[in-house]
Amino acid sequence: MANHWLFVSLPVAAFSVVLGGHPVAGAGLLALALARVITLRHRLTLWLTLVTLVGIGGYLVWQQYAVSRRQISPFQTSDVALTVRFQPDALSFRGAGYTLIARNQANGENVLLRGWASSAAELRRLKEIQYPQSWQISGQQSGILPATNFSQFDAAKYWAHRGVTKTVKVVSVTRRARAARSLLTYYGDWWHHWRARLIRYCDHLPGALRVYALGLLPGSRAVEAAQELQGMKTLGLLHLFSISGLHVALLLTAVEWVCVHLRLQKEHWEWGLLLGLPGYLILAGGGSGVLRACLMRGIQLGGHKLRLKVTGLDAWAGALLVGLIVNPGLLFELGSQLSYGLSLGLVVLARESPGWRQIGLTLLGLPSLLSGIFQWHVLTVVANVVLVPLFPLVMLPATLLGVVSFAWVPVVSEWCAQLLGLLDSGLARMADLPGNVSFGKPWWWVCWLWLAGSWWLFSRPPRRRKRWLVGLLASYGVVYGLIHLPLQGEVTYFDVGQGDSILLRSPFNRRIAMIDTGGRLAFPQPKWVPKTPETYGATFTNLNYLRSLGIDHIDDLYLTHHDADHIGDLPAFLAALRVKRLLVPAGMEREPGWQRLLRTIRSATVIQPIKIGSAVPLTVRHPYEAAPAENANSLALQGDFGGLNFLFMGDLDQAGEQKILADHPQLRTDVLKLGHHGSKTASAPAFIRQLQPRWAVISAGRHNRYGHPNEETLATLQAAQVPAVSTQTSGMIRYVYTGTHGSWQTKLKGE
Repeated sequence: MANHWLFVSLPVAAFSVVLGGHPVAGAGLLALALARVITLRHRLTLWLTLVTLVGIGGYLVWQQYAVSRRQISPFQTSDVALTVRFQPDALSFRGAGYTLIARNQANGENVLLRGWASSAAELRRLKEIQYPQSWQISGQQSGILPATNFSQFDAAKYWAHRGVTKTVKVVSVTRRARAARSLLTYYGDWWHHWRARLIRYCDHLPGALRVYALGLLPGSRAVEAAQELQGMKTLGLLHLFSISGLHVALLLTAVEWVCVHLRLQKEHWEWGLLLGLPGYLILAGGGSGVLRACLMRGIQLGGHKLRLKVTGLDAWAGALLVGLIVNPGLLFELGSQLSYGLSLGLVVLARESPGWRQIGLTLLGLPSLLSGIFQWHVLTVVANVVLVPLFPLVMLPATLLGVVSFAWVPVVSEWCAQLLGLLDSGLARMADLPGNVSFGKPWWWVCWLWLAGSWWLFSRPPRRRKRWLVGLLASYGVVYGLIHLPLQGEVTYFDVGQGDSILLRSPFNRRIAMIDTGGRLAFPQPKWVPKTPETYGATFTNLNYLRSLGIDHIDDLYLTHHDADHIGDLPAFLAALRVKRLLVPAGMEREPGWQRLLRTIRSATVIQPIKIGSAVPLTVRHPYEAAPAENANSLALQGDFGGLNFLFMGDLDQAGEQKILADHPQLRTDVLKLGHHGSKTASAPAFIRQLQPRWAVISAGRHNRYGHPNEETLATLQAAQVPAVSTQTSGMIRYVYTGTHGSWQTKLKGE
């Protein structure tokens, strides 16, 4: 039955696709997989396939049902008091905040806790925890918020795949104690204790060594990892890191080499390795790549001990089945796709020439990368050829040497940190070279066809592959064209929390404009709070959406005024995209306060002040004169899209509204974006009556401290019989149009 376990696992994988939200496509894959098993004409394989499908499939259905029963609304909070147990390595920190997964002792359910240390002493105590804890807490419980913008990471789905459906904001901890141990928990508790110690040790390492050591050894993520590894991400090299489990295979091979050269009996060290793999899985963080690598090695070792022939494909199939039990959404997550996909490619393409093997691995990983990060660098192949040999020869040894020497010879750790830092700098410079293709997000079924086409390509003899390869690459070009020249245009109101950001995109991407970028209001922090790298919400919301559309530039970026919730994320846009023109209310161009946001400009950007009468694509309704760019001097802009007229009011107050009415007594609009997030300082009853809008759009944050939208404003809309939709409950709101007709879409159904 060599390699037949691959055919046993494929129907289960297809069934997980059915449960994951693609019932028709999943059913088609399931039918194909079962048909392939039948054509083998191997009765034992057929029976094993059916039993495995019924057993694991039934478990997945039951688990999905149990998770759905535990789900609660993410928009409503309730006060709770819980006793929870958690492992010391579950704690992760950012500034004074901490998050962790803890088990509710009352019902055994895992919950996501978020809390904040109230003092430097408390933060230090939290970071020094090394043993399992039992806490009695009180807090506010809600469901986990799903993705509120299209193409955004969906935290609710991610955690639901891991059985977590609720989050608790910790208000107070009334009792802290070391958790009691039992015979059943001792093994896991011991390994989690050592992982916590390893994380704390690695956390003190210098520079880039800290990022590499945390990622490769305990499988933890340093807060500066996003910046440190940006070049690696842009070049599509994350599979070299812990995302693929490659380092696990190398470390296990090194352990075997040491055991052999110490002349230990093979019988003993093989049993020791087999029994120690579950512990190492915990020590290394238990991520999808680590799980796959440990399972594959464990299955091969176990088969050897039982005198069974276990091929690489059999081990991969067993790892896939266990991986689906642990994480039913495995096939929908980028890290798992790369880990399982590339490891399968390494097994299947082992006999190919180095050139064809590299082409095969690139083709197998490309659909996942484009679907997950929407871009690909033409230097990725070169970087792979150079870095794959360097990983076992330089990167991993330098990390291990730096970690081991830190306690005794710190200067060696500094040298290792500098070496890894130079490597990261080189990758970052390579990533900045021309060749980064903003491809956009392909349709999911196209990605599946690309994967099928890649496997078909390598089923052909090498001399007949070039023609198929050209056809496959041509299909990428066709999809690129369809993404970059869309027939439809859109007006999109992003959900950026308590802020504003709007996309105006014409059909065929003839003109791309945005109004504001969104951003967070910064509040002063105590001096004892650790500094964290600057991050921008736009990276996960509006910028991420633009990347999914393949957009790499903005023709006009209107900044309505200087408040941080409207322009705070401007640096992220200037660093990621080519912005041709910044349009600001007259007077704002002379203010030094907001110009610090321009430090990340990477291209020639024109800054143009505008006011009433300025010749720009949108009609400027306000301001009338140059003045400080406060709410009272906010831009108000109007334009026609898809047969509807839109009016965007920024944060303009009622006094500004009155000026507009006095100047344009016959002004009308179809869609009104309410000023100042629905505050009572804007949207005067007379203004609403005059405009006679058919719809009102409100952009405001959930549970914001200002009470937006104000009840008075909502009453005004209700009295004028104007239906309102808010990003608070509907998430991203977009009007997609062709010609003079279009349709409205929201990311959430709203409540």
